[in-house]
Amino acid sequence: MSRVATENKLIKIIKYVMPIATIIISLIFTTFIVFSNIDEFKKESKNLKESYIVNQKKLVKSEVLRVYNELENEHKKVKEFIKNDIKNRVNEAYKISLNIYKEHHNESKKKILKLIKDSLRAIKFNNDRGYFVINDLEGNTILYPPKRSVEGKNHLNIKDNNGFYFMREIIREVKEKHEGYIEFNWKIPSKNDDIFYKKTVFFKEVKPLGIYISTGEYISEYEKSVKKKLIKRLQNLRYGLNKFVFLVDYDGIYLSHLKDEYVGKNRIDLKDKNGFYITKEIINAAKRGEGFISYISTVMPETNLPASKTSFVKGFDKWNIAVASGFYNQKIDYMIEEKKQELDEKNRKYIYKMLTFSLLIAFILFAISLYVSTYLEKYFLKYRRKIYKEVEKNKKKDILLAHQSKMVAMGEMMENIAHQWRQPLSIITTCASGMQLNKQLGLLTDESQDKSIEIILSNANHLSQTIDDFRDFLNNKKEKKEFDLQNVYKKTLKIISSKLESNNVKLSTHIEEVVINGYENELIQVLMNFFNNSLDAFKINNVENRQINLKIYKSANFAYFDYSDNAGGIKQEYLNKIFEPYFTTKHQYNGTGIGLYMSQQIITKHFNANIEVKNIIRNTKTIGVRFTVKIPFQ
Repeated sequence: MSRVATENKLIKIIKYVMPIATIIISLIFTTFIVFSNIDEFKKESKNLKESYIVNQKKLVKSEVLRVYNELENEHKKVKEFIKNDIKNRVNEAYKISLNIYKEHHNESKKKILKLIKDSLRAIKFNNDRGYFVINDLEGNTILYPPKRSVEGKNHLNIKDNNGFYFMREIIREVKEKHEGYIEFNWKIPSKNDDIFYKKTVFFKEVKPLGIYISTGEYISEYEKSVKKKLIKRLQNLRYGLNKFVFLVDYDGIYLSHLKDEYVGKNRIDLKDKNGFYITKEIINAAKRGEGFISYISTVMPETNLPASKTSFVKGFDKWNIAVASGFYNQKIDYMIEEKKQELDEKNRKYIYKMLTFSLLIAFILFAISLYVSTYLEKYFLKYRRKIYKEVEKNKKKDILLAHQSKMVAMGEMMENIAHQWRQPLSIITTCASGMQLNKQLGLLTDESQDKSIEIILSNANHLSQTIDDFRDFLNNKKEKKEFDLQNVYKKTLKIISSKLESNNVKLSTHIEEVVINGYENELIQVLMNFFNNSLDAFKINNVENRQINLKIYKSANFAYFDYSDNAGGIKQEYLNKIFEPYFTTKHQYNGTGIGLYMSQQIITKHFNANIEVKNIIRNTKTIGVRFTVKIPFQ
């Protein structure tokens, strides 16, 4: 197909295919959006369910922990509450006793003590657990309301079940500090058991009478009252819609619940329709520390029917209580159904808008594409003419560069031929002159004549071989073939060797046997350019000990040329420019600036290879340049 036909076809494609493609893409996009919305609803429903469960778990857990922390705080404050309570009680009794003493200080001590005993004996507090005790500093009990028979007796040697003489310790503290607290184990008078309970006592000295007043509280009994008050307060604790925290002790008795009929009831054997023992598993989870459990609840408040429920449980072991709260999984189904209806309505509106919008866009793009195709058709010929002009310019430029490169190569060849022929011609001339002189002197013998002719013929053959070598290099026929890089080096050396010798250049080589496929003469031209650039640099920089190193080797996939010299290198700012056409730093030495450009073109385009250049630097001094050619095996 001709280029003009191809361009006309392209214009038609722009004119007609673009609008049609726009409409098709719009329809595909609209269909994609519709199905995407359906998929999005499915994903959103799934995410909504997962999110609901996660959020509800966080919510019930936070509420359970809030109640748990409240229990923990109340438990921690029990001793503090006890101490404050019994101290306040003793201070009240102390004031009463001191007032009686002040009013009757003229009376006998016995009478004053009787008045104080009569005033304090009937005082009860903390659900009748609390009462006042009076002792003197000798250990004699003056007032003991629970058991009058011990009054008037000495209890200095009394001790608790751990062998602690608490009366002696109290008297010592009274004498030193006049008041204080003490803890010991003692039986609860109202209980008919032999169990000792932890008791906290506050005592205070009434100094004028040589007595002290005390009262105490059993920690376990006080905790029971605190626990009872706290649970009663928590009974009405609600959050959200029909959400609540319920408490169950480790025996299975419900201490608080949304339904009052469950409070105080032992439901240890409660199980759901699947045979799951709800209360037992709640208690087990509490004893483990905390955790989530799922079961079928007896009733869901909104429906009054059994429903799947997930509860978070945390155990408060200090009081043997399981704190729990849960949520009903069925609620998410109601929420998803509402969301589905909402999304369906939203999708209908969205699809209608998208279809309308897509058709409008398709019409607009159709009009734009017609305008663009007309515009492109109008200016395409103009740009085509410009392109043709630029192509022709580039062709002329390439021809000029090739011609210049050829002329440079021809010039260099003539110089190399002159170097190669100089010595053989000198030898031929010397032999001919010697034969002529010997003939004139009559000294020419057949033997000397034959020897001179042999020398002349040998050097003539050398000149002929030189012509053949240079003719092969300058051969314009490009034939792609397999060749050994050792031959490339040998042929290059034949052409350049005399020039290297005349310029006193020492050549160090390491040449491996490497066979590649390509154009042999072009690779010789690249190597010749490297050598010629080094020779010019040696002259420009007046280098004395001139050295060129050439390595040819291979790896698994690549053949390598590693070429370097000590000619002084290239200025850093020129390194990125040396492969540009006509760039040269040796105008005064007739540099053309096309040698390295042509070398790069040959390496990259004809061998699909890579060429790199960098300076060789030693002790911050640039001593030379290194070219690395990397040719892939084909």
